[in-house]
Amino acid sequence: MVHRTVSMKCPLASFARMLTLAAMLFVSACQSIDPADEYGPLAAAAAAGNEVAVADLRRAFLADPEFNERMQRLAPLERQAMQLLADEPLKLGAIGSAILDIYYGSVAGHYALLKFYEHVEVDDGAAEHRVWLERIDAAIRERADGTRAGPYHVVSASEALAFLRVNELTPVGSMYHSTDEVPFLMLVIARPQEGRLDNVYFDLTEAYRAVEVSIDHADADETFSPGVLIGYLAQRDDSAAQASIGAYLFARDQYDAAADWLTAATRTGNILANLLLARVYQTRADTLEGKPHGDAMDFALEHYLHAVVVGSDEAMFALGGLYLDGDYGADNVASGAALLKQAAGLENTDAMVWLAHLHSVGTHVDLDLDAAADYYRRACSLGDTRARLQYARFLLIHSEQREFDPDAVEWLKQDAKLDEPEAMLLLGNLYARGVGVSTSYRRSLRWFKDAVSNAPDDANIVNEVAWALTVTNLDRLRNPDYALRIMERIMTTDGQARQNPAYLDTWAAAYAANGKFERAITVQVEAVSAAEALEQVEVIEILREHLDAFENGQTIIDAVP
Repeated sequence: MVHRTVSMKCPLASFARMLTLAAMLFVSACQSIDPADEYGPLAAAAAAGNEVAVADLRRAFLADPEFNERMQRLAPLERQAMQLLADEPLKLGAIGSAILDIYYGSVAGHYALLKFYEHVEVDDGAAEHRVWLERIDAAIRERADGTRAGPYHVVSASEALAFLRVNELTPVGSMYHSTDEVPFLMLVIARPQEGRLDNVYFDLTEAYRAVEVSIDHADADETFSPGVLIGYLAQRDDSAAQASIGAYLFARDQYDAAADWLTAATRTGNILANLLLARVYQTRADTLEGKPHGDAMDFALEHYLHAVVVGSDEAMFALGGLYLDGDYGADNVASGAALLKQAAGLENTDAMVWLAHLHSVGTHVDLDLDAAADYYRRACSLGDTRARLQYARFLLIHSEQREFDPDAVEWLKQDAKLDEPEAMLLLGNLYARGVGVSTSYRRSLRWFKDAVSNAPDDANIVNEVAWALTVTNLDRLRNPDYALRIMERIMTTDGQARQNPAYLDTWAAAYAANGKFERAITVQVEAVSAAEALEQVEVIEILREHLDAFENGQTIIDAVP
């Protein structure tokens, strides 16, 4: 996305022009407009209390001949207004009026005047600006929800930040993205008054288009892209742009350069940069030994802790894992579970799933199947597919100790409708065993085949289905012919699968179940050799037992699924 921005050389005049154009990131593409709808008359009508649509006001503002000049004055004033909200409300009257003189549709301008009139207790004045804020808020929310798939469309980055503040969210970090669907996307990490941090997305593509058009008009030979714009914004100390470049470099294993950009981004309190910087140091530590390793891990700890203080459940989860793994010594292991619990309290489903697993095996926490089930259920109810799959497996393992949760079946069916192959696989297991549902070998086989059809190149899915249908002790479910067909395909097309002892074992068992014992013996010898090469001592004996069975003309039968 931004690889062209890391080391850029250009003439001074060209660089100066780009700095001016970069300031236009906070604007949208100008459009032609009917003279009757020019910005000046519309703004005057709006200020006089006449009915003016927010969308019309915005379009007129963007098409105004003085638009560029207005925007260069507007953005700094909007940022200043947001900084004055808490401590100097009396100054908001003048600055809010100045903002609306430039653009009457400004979120920051109306919010500043609302707070000013509330402070001086002028109800009529406050009511006027409250109505405008509600109308602008509705316009921004139209056909958008702030998710990555439905980002809010805004005139500028400063409008995005003001929008968040109006909605009682405090921005604590940001970065830019570029995707095929949205060429210029801004992610803002926002802190609510209570609860977990929110990820809020804003579409600034129109702003990017405005700069792109200006570049084309300024110099037809000068190429332009979102990455170029991000590079110039980063050089102007835009922390969102600096974080974006740091993330790009980190993904390409350029750790030193990534750390430089991310460190710059952290100076303005960009929590996303802290998180990324912690990962950079953690990853770099894996390549080091001795004191350099310890120093890198200390830097990672410093940035994780900074993010934890701000309220990042993601940092709590990551640091909790490092504590539990003993990366910071035995004395801090207990702190790992505490951090996971803190993250789970902020609805971090990864932390919930990990805690559920720990309680199910009694590692670092008490063995408590009820607590494990509770953590799984909480994550499942939040729509986490991985949690739903692991919860179903947990219930299958402990089906003799506890009643199967009917919600787990419904969750699997919901995910199966979304073409999740592992959900289909688990439903096949449930119907075969009659756990949580009535036994139905027909439905079980259908779900098994659906899993393979939806993930024909997933060696793990194929292997698990093939093993069940090859060795099951349920005569009505066994289907060795189909099992051999799917194993034959995956084992002859997937080189990694061909080196896996477990997959080779299944393949050999499928040959034997179809009466092809010579071929089964040949493949099983491969399985034993592969396990020996990988020093998988715990499975070598089992593989040799299967080899003996094939050599004696016997098939493998087991109580599965």
